[in-house]
Amino acid sequence: MTTKRGRSLLSFLLLMMMLFMISCTKNPSVSEPAEQISPTAAAITDEKEDADDGKLFENKLIDNSSDGEENVVYKVTYYTVDTKSLQLVQSIAAVKGGSSLEPIKVLELVADALEDSSLTISFNGAYFDRKGYCIIDFKDSIKEISKKDHNLETLILNACGQSILDNIDLPGVIVRIDDGKYVTDQYDFDKDYVYMDM
Repeated sequence: MTTKRGRSLLSFLLLMMMLFMISCTKNPSVSEPAEQISPTAAAITDEKEDADDGKLFENKLIDNSSDGEENVVYKVTYYTVDTKSLQLVQSIAAVKGGSSLEPIKVLELVADALEDSSLTISFNGAYFDRKGYCIIDFKDSIKEISKKDHNLETLILNACGQSILDNIDLPGVIVRIDDGKYVTDQYDFDKDYVYMDM
């Protein structure tokens, strides 16, 4: 009788301990679904005030270098696409960079995550224009995605734009294909059309 009671008590205690551990632990690498974002949605950059130099962005984690900021590790929030639910999914990664986070490093995270879903996108580059906007220059392979699924194309553009705006302080994002107008089956944007802004 006591053995049966002991087993029941032990099972109950183990169950309570597992529930306690689950409720107290949050895995930061688990992707959480984000709301769908319209092309003109405003992005919010997390900032905190620093008495010395104005604003210090929270995504800067660690300065590993002894002679300047050559090997800074950034906490990067980026978005990818859940191809089953057709929604944006938010993830977090650590990225090594210089004194500032390069937009192409953020876009590579998005592209790598999409590759895990068997979607291939690639970029000619990502750079800033004279007004401080980030230009995301897609290779023309994005046109193939547009032919197959217009919603998927929009989600990819939103994932790229929102990922840049969430990590880099700038007024907005311009999208191009091969450094020309962004023209696909669904969209026809002028060369300097601001796809997403703050």
